[in-house]
Amino acid sequence: MGHDNNMCIDRFLAQDCPLFLGRINLGILNSIPQPVSDPASGCRLMFHGELYGDHNPASDPEYVLQQYLFRGDLAAAGLHGIFHFTIYDPRTSELKLFSDKFGLQPLYYASFHSGFAFAGEVKAILQAEAIPKLPDYRSFADFFHFGQVLGEKTLFRDIKLMPPGSVLIYDLHKNTFRVERYWHLSDLFLQKGAYHKDASMDETVSRLIESISLRSEPQNLIGLSLSGGLDSRGILAGLGKKTKALHTYTLGLPGCADQKLAASMAKISNTDHQFIELNQDYISNFQDMATSMIRLSDGMYHPHESTEMLALAYFRKAPFKILLRGHGGEIAKAALAYPVMVTPQINACTSSQELLSHILNITNLVRKDIDPTSLFEPSVQAVIEDGPHESLNESCGPVSKKLSPADVCIYYYIKEHIRRQVVPSLEIFRTRIEVRMPYVDEPYINSLLKLPVSLRNSGEVHYQLVKRCMPALVKVPNSNTGAPLDAGPLRLFLTDKFNSVMKRLSVTGYRHYTEFQKWHRDGFRKSSEKIIFSDQTADRGIYNMDYLRKIFDLHTSGKRDYGHLVGTVVGLELWFREFAD
Repeated sequence: MGHDNNMCIDRFLAQDCPLFLGRINLGILNSIPQPVSDPASGCRLMFHGELYGDHNPASDPEYVLQQYLFRGDLAAAGLHGIFHFTIYDPRTSELKLFSDKFGLQPLYYASFHSGFAFAGEVKAILQAEAIPKLPDYRSFADFFHFGQVLGEKTLFRDIKLMPPGSVLIYDLHKNTFRVERYWHLSDLFLQKGAYHKDASMDETVSRLIESISLRSEPQNLIGLSLSGGLDSRGILAGLGKKTKALHTYTLGLPGCADQKLAASMAKISNTDHQFIELNQDYISNFQDMATSMIRLSDGMYHPHESTEMLALAYFRKAPFKILLRGHGGEIAKAALAYPVMVTPQINACTSSQELLSHILNITNLVRKDIDPTSLFEPSVQAVIEDGPHESLNESCGPVSKKLSPADVCIYYYIKEHIRRQVVPSLEIFRTRIEVRMPYVDEPYINSLLKLPVSLRNSGEVHYQLVKRCMPALVKVPNSNTGAPLDAGPLRLFLTDKFNSVMKRLSVTGYRHYTEFQKWHRDGFRKSSEKIIFSDQTADRGIYNMDYLRKIFDLHTSGKRDYGHLVGTVVGLELWFREFAD
């Protein structure tokens, strides 16, 4: 369980079965010796992560064990936080694994003929030699469509990810397990858009402020990733007086809009601000950088977007230990919840089948217009052909019949995009620091989703938060539109057009914070070409190499944009080399 630095191991006989529990962590949160135990019942608990709120004078692990002894398998239902934990209960000869409600702290597991293994990282489970290293081509299918894996799959057929809000119960004697849900994300949503007439924007903003406050202690350990957009600005405003001497940083190309706007916000809020420059030195050794990303994320996050390793280098010397991130802010910005932005076309869907087809189409981020029958060898294509459709149906099929079209998109965004795209990128960060996400908070989201979509469409909640807590930030332009937060429709329309042109021309003060597509055509080209067109890649029998060469040349010549696909091919090949070969 967990990462790095501090280590505790417990080995004992559980009802004549050998059981090993261990935790490796950074020593920042819940660094007390574990496992904690209850002498009366003999139960032992090992906890990783943290809880939010004033629950009890006891430590988080001790409190969770108390809750288990009182509530049994429903112990986690009343917990708010980012965590996973395991309990050995000798009264039933069972080992129980619990995930948090949103799946923000991954926990993987594998059952095999002679036992059961679980860990916070796939690479740890692979230390059990009895576990086959067979690739799961359904996961490959997801990657080549969505750019991420959906559901509980991993890149290995025999290793799974714990579902969110779940408890896995393993019988030590029978070597069998079952997974049960103690919480359902869908319960936060109102069926078919039956939003509450008395739902209060003020209450929702207050809930968000409370979430930010709970995640901002102890103040001396907190840092904030600050951009020119709405999400980090909202957190900054919600911190109020706590921003004095708060450590903030912005990462990007020199002269990017985020650099200028974040500096303005840092000055207003009196933070200790630093700009981390993304320069040529960083992108000069793409293969080493990409390999590190694959290793640290267990192959779940691919290097088509590649700033994480620069941030990680900064965290080694950063003056904070706990990072606040704005991920999840799009839950309150339905029209901007990439890649399932709520558009008029989404709202016009009249059946679940039409809606799911539309979502499947807009989430085709990697393969795009490429003919899969030409890209993949026939044997591989036969296996993965229906994979994305099946994965989306498994994920969202049931709720697509119950929720409004807009809320189905937000459901997908929370369940799949945050859990299976954002979290793997944060796992890279978690090798150095702890991460908190104030926008992914149950009481806040519960209040938010009672509001009509029109009040959580394009930043209305963020605006009210900033206006209430730090109104001076309203006048700082939004990097995405170029306009202040209180701009009227006409000004917003004109400024947005102007901002887009200046960004496209890469004008200083307007330019984007990265140049991913350019890097894949220039700085990353030689390394990518060497990896993709190696004998190792060809011998795997996945791709039609001649067609892949055609795609690569179209992209690197600038005639087409296939950067996401190039990064995915590179990522999967490096995963094979690091984990499977």
